[in-house]
Amino acid sequence: MSSLFYQIQPSDPAAHRFTVDLSFTAVPGETLGLNLATWIPGSYVLRDFARHLLSIQAWAGDVACTPTALTHSRWAITPAQADVTVRCVFYARDASVRAAFLDDTRGVFNFTSLALWPDGMRDVPVRVALVPPATPADWQLVTTLAPIEIAADGFGVYVADHYDDLIDHPVAMGRAIEAVDFSVRGVAHSFVLLGGHDADTRRLAMDLAAICEAQARVFGVLPAAQYRFFAHVVARGYGGLEHRESSVLEIARHSLPSAARAVETHGRDTAYETLLGLASHEYFHLWNVKRIRPAAVAASDLSREAYFRDLWAYEGITSYYDDLGLARAGILDEAGYLERLAKLGTRIARTPGGRQQSLAESSFDAWLKFYQPDENTPNAVISYYGKGAQLALALDLKLRRASDGGLSLDDVMRQAWQRYGAHEIPAPENALADIAIEWAAARAGIDLAPFFEHYLNSPVDIAWAEDLSAFGVTATCQPGDDEAAILQGRLGIARSEQPGAPIRVVYDDSPAQAAGLSPGDRLIAIDGIEAGATLSGALARLPAGARLRLHLFRDDRLLERELIIGDAAAPEWRLEIDTAAEPAAHARRRAWLGHAPAGG
Repeated sequence: MSSLFYQIQPSDPAAHRFTVDLSFTAVPGETLGLNLATWIPGSYVLRDFARHLLSIQAWAGDVACTPTALTHSRWAITPAQADVTVRCVFYARDASVRAAFLDDTRGVFNFTSLALWPDGMRDVPVRVALVPPATPADWQLVTTLAPIEIAADGFGVYVADHYDDLIDHPVAMGRAIEAVDFSVRGVAHSFVLLGGHDADTRRLAMDLAAICEAQARVFGVLPAAQYRFFAHVVARGYGGLEHRESSVLEIARHSLPSAARAVETHGRDTAYETLLGLASHEYFHLWNVKRIRPAAVAASDLSREAYFRDLWAYEGITSYYDDLGLARAGILDEAGYLERLAKLGTRIARTPGGRQQSLAESSFDAWLKFYQPDENTPNAVISYYGKGAQLALALDLKLRRASDGGLSLDDVMRQAWQRYGAHEIPAPENALADIAIEWAAARAGIDLAPFFEHYLNSPVDIAWAEDLSAFGVTATCQPGDDEAAILQGRLGIARSEQPGAPIRVVYDDSPAQAAGLSPGDRLIAIDGIEAGATLSGALARLPAGARLRLHLFRDDRLLERELIIGDAAAPEWRLEIDTAAEPAAHARRRAWLGHAPAGG
């Protein structure tokens, strides 16, 4: 049987270069295509990894067969002999979770960035030799690939069932690697730290174990034989990418748990909570996306976009469960969880793009708009992560209330697992919505079809807070008093915190837009007074309809504009436990934020 053999070496860490040799057997004299992925599953935008390809060569036996470029990510060779070797050199300095990074201290890569595959050989077995750098000599390697013959440092030969299996196993290597081990349901887990840190690793292991267990309870099964979080520790950064037995995280060093900081903040560490929320999110993808898998992604050849309209279900529902997982694990108390829900509500309420773009459109247009933001993105785009989470919340509460606790989103996710994930059957578009509609009708006697039609296909605000009172929670929305709220509501702009910083956004239908302000303008003075750090305080005292004389720089020209100030600051949501609520309402909330038994 044909197979692919890759040899990957950090050949020049100081120059950020990987050398990749691909060997396989071809039919002599027949032209064969070679392919490199243009995107990576889980990140829905064309990344064009070939832009980092420095050179490509090929030999059939000892005879060169020069690759001919057909597109930016596809080449052709015509080997004269059967044994073919293709050598590629890649530049790797993308510290994000989606690509490849290498320097003289560490390397992290996804195979989509480095591994070509020949036509017709995407389904054949794969062997990979992961070779250490010549210098330095003290590197270690960690991966979830199946080992065949490896050294104590982790370098050696691994196998994968096929190319799509291969690209689901990222690789981490370097000097400063520490694995924080823990177990969930008898399955070995680890949080692999790449980079210097002073984290409280004992607390990290305990918290992650509790979160992973909470997410596993939703589905009733943990389908992975192992799981690793690969944490690329950087000065500033945030991001994650899911795989079948792992995830790659980009985390800020200050977000790691610290006993000293916990004392300073009286036990509450919001940066650490955000890190745990990211880990919770990627772990939930172990089921939702990686096994309950969109059919469009499953069928993709990775050369072009894979369009589908329910990313809200895969990323939005997962975003709902990430903080919910923290609450169910006991990391967040009820007040802390409600605070994070309120911040989500505030963020969505302050994004006018939600009144322009539906959730279905947001999902479909991710390839063009969401991952390529610009100055007008807040006016035109809504996040299928955030608004999708808001829809999941509204759905969960509606199911729980209509069924008197007999049905929840947990049940919908378990059914999706049983229908699709457990059997590795690609899920058709709208699969999760269809299951919710089916089960709501059968178990609660309600018709959710209009709910989904309205909220998925219309650019409207989701009535996410209307059922909270039945769970003993009061929800209020009022003008915010923070600087961002005041600048958005009263002027219609967003800018960086530094005084004199350029305007980042001019909101649609705002006083600033009516006055002719543009992104990039630097606001200098209002009514002859410097527009400095006290700008928001000055605006807060002015009555609605006041006329202001603005001075600003556009490029290098001083301009003057007149602006009529807006009525109120942008909205802010607040959620609090209603101590006067009926006992039944408190019981519903505890069942929601704890974990209800499986419904079937």
